[in-house]
Amino acid sequence: MTPADRLAPPAARGGQPRWLVVLLAAGLSLLVAALLLFLLGLLQVVRIGSAGLLLVLVVAAVAGGYAARALAARLPPPGWRPPG
Repeated sequence: MTPADRLAPPAARGGQPRWLVVLLAAGLSLLVAALLLFLLGLLQVVRIGSAGLLLVLVVAAVAGGYAARALAARLPPPGWRPPG
């Protein structure tokens, strides 16, 4: 038995598929980045340098990834359907 055989795929352990969590994180990161840039616009920031844009993107990626992991844990397991 190899180490790879001992690990079950993420969906088999009751969690969400990895592709779903990655897409959720990407979407939430894009949403956070758009909101941060919108807030900068409301604050009447006319120009940000490349370092400021990089900071916005890093903050958005971290916040989106954290939110996706927290949200994925609350989603129902794959294949589960509501009664009725």
